[in-house]
Amino acid sequence: MKSTAELEKRIDCLEKENQYLKKLLADAGISYSEKETDTDVNEYDPNQGARIIPREITETDAKVFFSMFWGRTDVYSKRTIKKSTGEVNYYTQCYNFWKNGCPRITGSKIKCQDCQRQAYRESKKEQIIDHLRGNSEDATDVIGVFPLLPDDTCRFIVFDFDNHEKGAEKNDFANTDDLWKEEVDSLRRICDINGIDALVERSRSGRGAHLWIFFQKPIEAELARKFGNALLNKGAESVNLKSFRFYDRMLPMQNHLPVGGLGNLIALPLQGQALKEGNSAFIDEHWNAYPDQWEVLLNKKNFQKSLSKIR
Repeated sequence: MKSTAELEKRIDCLEKENQYLKKLLADAGISYSEKETDTDVNEYDPNQGARIIPREITETDAKVFFSMFWGRTDVYSKRTIKKSTGEVNYYTQCYNFWKNGCPRITGSKIKCQDCQRQAYRESKKEQIIDHLRGNSEDATDVIGVFPLLPDDTCRFIVFDFDNHEKGAEKNDFANTDDLWKEEVDSLRRICDINGIDALVERSRSGRGAHLWIFFQKPIEAELARKFGNALLNKGAESVNLKSFRFYDRMLPMQNHLPVGGLGNLIALPLQGQALKEGNSAFIDEHWNAYPDQWEVLLNKKNFQKSLSKIR
């Protein structure tokens, strides 16, 4: 006879499978009726974590994942938490970090790019796997990538709607209200109007978002940024939005890398710990996490043709 815990686990799995099958029917335009409930399928689900179908992460998953979120491979950043304050930061990973000769030991504020002891760690599939599995309860296995490649090209642009005001890092850059959501919805509509298959991610804080647009091949960062700015400026007119006041930044933030520079980093989505709460997850227009996160990711169309319009 199965224990109560086993039965509850089985019920939870069946509920997730049921949500996934409903989504498949809806996506296919097939109607269905539910006699036992009048719940609106478009309502916001308060239990976002339970919506997501768990996945056993493999090496192949890690490779496919990075083929979408393609940043520099010769360097990456990792999330850290200051135990005394709970403050969250991302540090560029270096083989000499906090070892003999590291300027940080003496309290120096020198930037990593200017340090003579600099020896960046390469990004490998092991770090991607750890990020996706999320076995660290404090989420210190979260990694960030640098989207601006050394030849001044990029494989994606991402619009950041997180809170980057001073002190926001203590709460994973969470926004303090919900006004920013309207702008995320507007940018999603702008992409739909222009035939751009964008992907919206709820940030790991649960109170912010990233909107991702992928390219089929590396694109000059200057061109990609012109395109992104055109979406914001001209697109706002198409949805009767005066301006994007809460939108924080677009990455890459630079057209060209300075000598020795890395540009700005962006934390990768689908982080295992945050997914348990429905965060770091891809969401639909009703702010509900998609049940099968990987199906949604892999079905996104790499965007290319509209770039020619702004050359």
